Amino acid sequence: MRQHARPDVAESFFEVVRRRRSIRKYKPHDIPKEDFKKIFEAARLAPSAENSQPWRFIIIRNQKVKELLAKPRFQGRTFLTQPFIANANAIIVVLGDSSVSCCPRATWTTRDPLIATEHLVLAATALGYGTCWIANYESRPEEWIDEVRTALRIPEHMHIIVLVALGIPGETPQPRPRKSLQELCFDETYGNPIDLS
Repeated sequence: MRQHARPDVAESFFEVVRRRRSIRKYKPHDIPKEDFKKIFEAARLAPSAENSQPWRFIIIRNQKVKELLAKPRFQGRTFLTQPFIANANAIIVVLGDSSVSCCPRATWTTRDPLIATEHLVLAATALGYGTCWIANYESRPEEWIDEVRTALRIPEHMHIIVLVALGIPGETPQPRPRKSLQELCFDETYGNPIDLS
């Protein structure tokens, strides 16, 4: 028998999804241990291939380490900076464990932790925090990645998947444009319009 969510629960979930933004300004604030527990519990409950649960998370609150994670990077000849990372109340380093993933040579070591990360992000939003995915670390020099791995004592079989800045929002960005459902969803075959009215 199909179970229906209570209307208030379903409405709350969709409101959280609508409210989520990428936040790049944060107010100084300590995040209570109870909130971290709720955020990581949501991530822990994410699905994974063969229930391998290959995600691991490191909470970074130390200012010097946050500054290391926020170090500038080069793209071509352009010098890019993301100082807001260091101003977040915490940074979550999301790792993928290839030693427990069901398909270490495939992409599940990456995909499963990304699913868990979105659970984490939505839980943080529900609790009133702002987050921002940081995935561009891959464009930084190998020396920087080695420095981060050394500083955080990340084992060889662990892969840095993404960073998530987390904290009390210091801004309220407007929602960015999204494509319509008709552009994204099709009926039975690609390109066949679907009627969701």
